[in-house]
Amino acid sequence: MLMSVIARSCEPVALPELKGARVLITGLTPAFGFDIARAFADHGAHLVIQSPDDSPEMTELAAVLAESSSEMRLFTTALDTNEAASRFMQSAAQDAGGFDVVVNLVTIGGASRLESADDVEDMISDALFLPLRLTEVAANRMRLVWAEGGILNVVRMADAAGGRAMMLADMLRAELSDLTRGLARQWTEQGIRINAVAPPTSIAAMGGEGQASEADVAAIALQLASRKGRSVSGHVLDAAGAARRWC
Repeated sequence: MLMSVIARSCEPVALPELKGARVLITGLTPAFGFDIARAFADHGAHLVIQSPDDSPEMTELAAVLAESSSEMRLFTTALDTNEAASRFMQSAAQDAGGFDVVVNLVTIGGASRLESADDVEDMISDALFLPLRLTEVAANRMRLVWAEGGILNVVRMADAAGGRAMMLADMLRAELSDLTRGLARQWTEQGIRINAVAPPTSIAAMGGEGQASEADVAAIALQLASRKGRSVSGHVLDAAGAARRWC
């Protein structure tokens, strides 16, 4: 299991370099992502939020984020195809003048319905097509404006218990690791860093390690976006407990 390569400390976190940073977070919903966005907002970042949820609850959460961020825009554009994802990323980047940080959030559910290895592969393919496409387009936009930045793909499971879920987590992590390393190598010369957070492996889960909380993922995302994370790329990081380690 890959451990985080970022130095751990319990010193108070002060990241003034994030003030005014242009941060895109995709896939945010009332169920997951708010604390991650709020962490950047509290550091004075300029937020662009994409959500598949256009409910009144999402509107209320966006209003809360707008109170603390330097600037905040919410889009409820559906990103259900490669074309839609590409079009949104290009348009959002152009409107914002580019992004310094991109965080793509993906939640996988339905492991209990898996009946074969083919089902697992199909679910993983469906889950990763969007962050893969968003990463490619975001990295290309950063390259076009000569911007060095970081992209973090966060994949979590709605139901992480049981043998099928553990099998899915292991295969998902392996596939995500391969994609992350390949993308990081592709974009490293442009100064673009690509990392990921995945569910714990079956061995870790049997050892009592749970999924990372939003606070854990927020800690990882902030560290990767800060000066401390500018040499970190190509890793699937273990986020569980990060909020306690970086207090």
